[in-house]
Amino acid sequence: MDIAETQFLSQARQEALATLLAPDSAQDQPALMYPGRAELSAAIGSLALGGAERIVLDWAASCARQYRARLVVLRDAPAEWPLPPGVQVMRLGGTDLPRRLETAGAGIAAGGNPVVLCHLLTADERRALARGGAHPVPVLHNAPEGWLEAADALSDSDCVIAVSRGAAEDLRAAGSRAHCAVIRHVPKTPAPRSDARREWRARWALPQDALVIGMIGAVKPQKAYPRALRVLAALSGRRDAYLVIIGGPIGRDGALAWRAVLAQAQRLGLERRVRLPGFVPGAPDCLPAFDLLLNTSRYEGLSIATLEALAAGLPVVASAVGGQGELSAPGLVLVPFAAPDAAWAVALDTALQSRPALPSWRGVPTHRLWTLFHLLRPIKRNSAVLFVTANLNAGGAQRSLFNLALALNGALHFEIAVCGNSSSAHFSRGLDEAGVRVRRSAASRDCFDHAEAILRHVVAGRFGTICFWNVDAKVKLLLAKALAATDVRLIDVSPGGYSFEEMDATRAFQEWIAFSQDEHYARLDRLVLKYRGAAPAGARGKVAVIPNGVPGQERPAMRAAVASPRIVVSGRIAPSKRLIEAIGAMRVLWREHPRVELHLLGTAEPRHADYAQELLDAIGADLGVRVFLHGAVFEAPERLARFTTALVLGEHQGCPNAVLEALAAGLPVVANDSGGTRELVVDGRTGLLLSGCDPREIAAALARVIDDAALARRLSEAGPRHVRRWFSMQRMVAAYRKLLTPD
Repeated sequence: MDIAETQFLSQARQEALATLLAPDSAQDQPALMYPGRAELSAAIGSLALGGAERIVLDWAASCARQYRARLVVLRDAPAEWPLPPGVQVMRLGGTDLPRRLETAGAGIAAGGNPVVLCHLLTADERRALARGGAHPVPVLHNAPEGWLEAADALSDSDCVIAVSRGAAEDLRAAGSRAHCAVIRHVPKTPAPRSDARREWRARWALPQDALVIGMIGAVKPQKAYPRALRVLAALSGRRDAYLVIIGGPIGRDGALAWRAVLAQAQRLGLERRVRLPGFVPGAPDCLPAFDLLLNTSRYEGLSIATLEALAAGLPVVASAVGGQGELSAPGLVLVPFAAPDAAWAVALDTALQSRPALPSWRGVPTHRLWTLFHLLRPIKRNSAVLFVTANLNAGGAQRSLFNLALALNGALHFEIAVCGNSSSAHFSRGLDEAGVRVRRSAASRDCFDHAEAILRHVVAGRFGTICFWNVDAKVKLLLAKALAATDVRLIDVSPGGYSFEEMDATRAFQEWIAFSQDEHYARLDRLVLKYRGAAPAGARGKVAVIPNGVPGQERPAMRAAVASPRIVVSGRIAPSKRLIEAIGAMRVLWREHPRVELHLLGTAEPRHADYAQELLDAIGADLGVRVFLHGAVFEAPERLARFTTALVLGEHQGCPNAVLEALAAGLPVVANDSGGTRELVVDGRTGLLLSGCDPREIAAALARVIDDAALARRLSEAGPRHVRRWFSMQRMVAAYRKLLTPD
């Protein structure tokens, strides 16, 4: 091969790769839903140095970059957490609270979003906010022993938020009928100074090489600090240790608890082993000075101090109460509160013998869950439907939604939300020309960005039904969690097994958002399958089967006469479509049928660029000779009528449009048995069904169609009849109209 020929082939491959890759349409996307900022409000008893207050301030600091954050602080505290920048604060000063809360509620309502999450407020205080026009949502921060009031005080709330599953279960056990959502708040990962260990130990007059056990939290009876001193005494026979308690007396019994700590230290002769520095505003900065964190609380909601220590890589020994341990971590050791002091000491000694691995949930943005519930205003729903889809690329799921939307247009009030950028503008342009409203929820790939924007859109548009259509499992989980307290109908249109596997792959995400796939399926009103396949156990009794349909079957496309057999593969260029196996099958077929052509219709998304290159490598010198690339094709099945046989290979198929369109065009179809394909390709009647994707089996089936003209004719005639009878657009539209417009 000379240089000129080599250059020619190289240029041809570059042009072929450009044909295979979807064009960059980043500038040609539907408009964003909400470019503006919403106002979010929270009310809290005070900004004292406690865990509940940290949760509120963590959330406010994180959301202030995207939203206008407002805090209503009822009372001042002697020592407070510092306020983050960019947060508006309304201080009520603890006087004339009913009137001032009513005024605050009016201000919140006037801001356009009446929702106010209420942390450590009583029912009377929440009612005062409501009289002003706000919509208060109570937040439960503790176990029953620490509740401000009985469970029946929450009876007028349509939604309550608990900081742990334990607290939510306690609320239900107390007889509350309010919906209770769980948000486990993961604090920001501490980032202390490099010299923090030396500095804090010097400040507390501790030897630099000492074994230091730390405790963080206000001094009050439920923290059981005298028990911690007894544990230190029991440990003294094993370890030469010091105990530092960061926190001062708080509440009406705080002074009593402080004196009890001092008396216990004196009684046990531990004065020189104990340090009581009081409140430290930057308490997490002290963690490097500790070798272990101890938590002896009688009850907890979900300890922020415990989570911060684990995120910093410290071992933690804590009482097995409340939400402790709901977020598991390698360094966490739980001990029954009533266990003997000696058992506690053994747990400490064991925990100190190794440095634990960092927890998997470290740094996860649970603060975004608070934002979702800040956006969840009461919904007076209407009959409108919001379809939520991942993109409007040139794929089968998108074509199905496009076809359905055009057919439903004018007969149903609906909109489409797209969770991300699309690599093709064809469908979005077609929908826009038809007058179908399409909006993009966010420009990023962050599931929270999409969930927040969609939730705002649902509330503003009062959509009565959300229909998930091939969308990210995380987005579905977040929206189902937030909307669980409402009567908005949730419908999940799933292609089948692949969708369920994607959901199952998010188990870690489910754990830290405290909302499982079982809860998702339980919240769904209907689960729609594209074929008669297995569904998750949690969706039993909710499953409907609605196959895809093909439009335009009243006038089937006329088949074109061709000189030699032309096999067509139509669909995305992706590993799941098994195109390299198709090339392998052609090489087997060409031994006996060298004139057969293979035509590939479709493009590869950017994430599959490497696969497109592998495909070109497999095609090799047959490119443009016996294998032809056509790029994106949207006018099927008319375009398909130019070919003689369709080959459809794939994994996790639902009701593949590529098969439907080929059958509708009158092409004999050779396809592998995956998902709903077997309902379309009835072996020997409407096509040939393969057991797998072995190139030899594929080649044999293609040769059978090529060599047997009578068989090819029977399949060609049966395909359109099969589609018209069972997979028409009319059947699909009728089924969705019935599903989306309940009595």
